[in-house]
Amino acid sequence: MSIKSMEISKMDIIKTSPVKNKSWLKPVVFVVAVLAFTAWQFNQPSSDTTVARSEIRVAAVQQSDLPFTVSGFGKLISKHKRLLTAPTRATIEEILVLPGTQVTPDTIIMKLSNPDLLLQVNNAEMELARHHASLRELIINQKSDYLAHQVILVQIKANLAAAELKVEAQASLAKKGIVSSIDFKRSKLAATQLAEQLTIEQQRLAHLKNAHQEKIAVQAQFAKQLDANLALKKSLQAGLVIHADIEGVLQSMPVTLGQSVTAGEQLALVASNKTMIAQLKIPERDAQHIAIGHQAEINTRSALVRGVVNRIDPVITNGSVIIDIDITGALPVNARPELKVEGIIEIGMLNNALYIKHPVGVKANSSKQLFTLLADQQTATLRTIKFGRVIGNNIELLSGASEGEQFIVSDTSSWLSNPILTITD
Repeated sequence: MSIKSMEISKMDIIKTSPVKNKSWLKPVVFVVAVLAFTAWQFNQPSSDTTVARSEIRVAAVQQSDLPFTVSGFGKLISKHKRLLTAPTRATIEEILVLPGTQVTPDTIIMKLSNPDLLLQVNNAEMELARHHASLRELIINQKSDYLAHQVILVQIKANLAAAELKVEAQASLAKKGIVSSIDFKRSKLAATQLAEQLTIEQQRLAHLKNAHQEKIAVQAQFAKQLDANLALKKSLQAGLVIHADIEGVLQSMPVTLGQSVTAGEQLALVASNKTMIAQLKIPERDAQHIAIGHQAEINTRSALVRGVVNRIDPVITNGSVIIDIDITGALPVNARPELKVEGIIEIGMLNNALYIKHPVGVKANSSKQLFTLLADQQTATLRTIKFGRVIGNNIELLSGASEGEQFIVSDTSSWLSNPILTITD
């Protein structure tokens, strides 16, 4: 065999041997394909998913004027409160009323004791009594002194009158030479001196009277200070009996029997049950639509009362805004501070709105798939709906639905993988 023939023979061997080695791949590929198809078929959602009608909640699409409201939960709080504090350092001796009790202004909440204050009152009374005694003594002494000066003044007046009579008598005698001119001049000098003395004594008496009045005024002013001090002590003593001061409910009492308290320390809080407001927590997204003056309705569980928005808290707490509602209607008998209530605030009116009962899991201004019932009422198919604002228990429909159509509004999240739902009765 030639070399060329040998090369050709080797080439034939090389070409034919791979075909023999790969002949087993076809059945393997076929088996794998069959298994993959079977697994794919197994994993495909069933087209005959069924659910009992009693397990779903269905709502129909409606179209009408819809009041735009915002709701929230909260509590009643008193519009007028009275914080009762300790008038001075004291010990709680007796507690007569417990929180939750209806009270009147004269209701005694508790009694305090302070022996040191009692001693201060007694000392102030004694000091005031002593001062009044001293004042009376001063007035008596001043009157005696005034009378003594009046006696002197009367004596001077008498002496002056006698001197003037003597001068008058000596005047004619002096002209006749019976009385010497020197004696006459002496008589005139004596009368002049007495007249001057009378003037001085009259001035002294007037000054003495003014001085006496000034001293009495000073002492009387001091007596007023002592009296005011005594009144303060007695007021503090009277303040040891703690009254409610207003009609309402004793809301809280952060102290206990036998506890020592300091001046100004809180003893109790009384809240009026005649004038109350509703304080609601409204989600931040809804609160932006609320304005002062919007009308509201408050549900106290026993009655519905009307109100009006009078305050919007500027602070956002845990995603909520506090809204205060002034109660304008008559409060029911069960109304009391801290009573849990529900409120609906009327924002406005949506004219000719398309809406449906709020489906589970649907958020405002979003798109979501809902199952809509077909005409046979036994089949429901998925449809994408665009939603608008949440209005109370309803939600606005922007597109994807028509009036009268029915949708499943209960939770259907476990069925969304299947576009068709069969409903059984």
